[in-house]
Amino acid sequence: MKMSIRARLTLWYSALAAAALAVFSAGVLWLHARWGRAEVDAELSNLASATAHTMQEELGESDSLPRAALDTQTSIDVPDRAIAILDAAGLPLAAHWKGFVPDGFPGDRTVAGDPAISTVMRGNTAWRVLTRSETSAAGNYVIFIAGTLDPLARQHELLMRVLLVAGPIMVLATACVSWWAASSALYPVTVMAQQAAALTAQSTDWRLETPSATDELGQLAQAFNELLARLGAASRMQRQFMADASHELRTPASVIQTATEVTLDQDTRQEWEYREALSIINEQSARMTRMVEDMFMLARADAGGFEFVTRRLYVDEVVAECVRAASVMALAKDIHLASNVQPDVAIDANDALLRQLVTNLLDNAIRYTPPGGAVDVVMTSDDTSVRLAVSDTGPGIPAVDRERVFERFVRLDPARSATSGAGLGLPIARWIAEQHHGTLTVEQHADGGSTFVVRLPLRQTDRGHKHEPQMNPGHLVS
Repeated sequence: MKMSIRARLTLWYSALAAAALAVFSAGVLWLHARWGRAEVDAELSNLASATAHTMQEELGESDSLPRAALDTQTSIDVPDRAIAILDAAGLPLAAHWKGFVPDGFPGDRTVAGDPAISTVMRGNTAWRVLTRSETSAAGNYVIFIAGTLDPLARQHELLMRVLLVAGPIMVLATACVSWWAASSALYPVTVMAQQAAALTAQSTDWRLETPSATDELGQLAQAFNELLARLGAASRMQRQFMADASHELRTPASVIQTATEVTLDQDTRQEWEYREALSIINEQSARMTRMVEDMFMLARADAGGFEFVTRRLYVDEVVAECVRAASVMALAKDIHLASNVQPDVAIDANDALLRQLVTNLLDNAIRYTPPGGAVDVVMTSDDTSVRLAVSDTGPGIPAVDRERVFERFVRLDPARSATSGAGLGLPIARWIAEQHHGTLTVEQHADGGSTFVVRLPLRQTDRGHKHEPQMNPGHLVS
């Protein structure tokens, strides 16, 4: 079974505390042994110096080395410290052994040179031994000082017991504190998890309580709340899209049904009545077909399933052909359609989508321009981009609504709601512009209408789009 984060944190902190205490205890024991032995060595060295000084004083009063050794033995007697004065052969002249057993020591070893300190064992007792060679007119001699290490061993054992008892207690205390700290730190996470579990599809406007905006948990809560806001907006947009799509499709479906019922209401009809009914059905069916195709394109765009293939083409030719096609609709509404296109401007683009972009802008401009108005198309380029501006003399768009017109199924009142459009042309046009790494914006026209401005880069950066082989433009062929 997988442990909780609280348990894992407690286990990690306890293990780290145990390791730290083990290292600390080993260090303390090592330093205690080292410093304790250094203190014993310093005491033995001081005692040897005092013994040597006394021997020099006694030898100053008597030239006899044995007599001076006996007098020194009488003068210096330290508890728990063995003091002996040896001749040059290592035989004792005078000694206070104080429990030290000189079995084979030091008579069986050569004593010479600088003072030497070593540890020897006598039974189960460790002794620290110092030997120091001295010279005098009466002869050479050796000062022997020894001290038991039992007190130091008892202190070391006591310290070890204290550490062995205190260590688990400290680890247990660390575990308790770690559990409390982890519980306190993770409590907001538990609360947020409970709140998130209570979320439903109908509670997308609800947000997590943010404990603090400065720590990591507060940032997590804020990020989750922002995600909820985006999901809520997407859900509302989806519901609105479904509602708007249903509303838009219901109108032509209702017209078709009404025309059919009226035509079939009587057993016989005139030919012109049948033709009129079929004309209405055909018109509304075409409207429904365009609407379904537009929604299908937007759905594919949202799902990322639209295959975007580009090739090198001339924008001026595409714009000119779209303007010629739209001139029929402009003439029918008595609208003056004029164009000023810079020639020989080539970009990497998708031919069909670019034509749909220009067509949607022209259709939007002609649709909302009253009879007798004008629509102007101007295309220019510089070193980095091409600019296409489609201006109309329609009712214009308020500044607060210039972004809303690019939302799906949006038609502004009052003038823009009287047309038969579904409100999908401009969203598709902006999507096409963005697919070409460009922009589509709307500006206020000087004559009171609107100007839709498209900016497309001359050279496309490769973002996973497929490219067709570049073909020689037809207008260059003589």
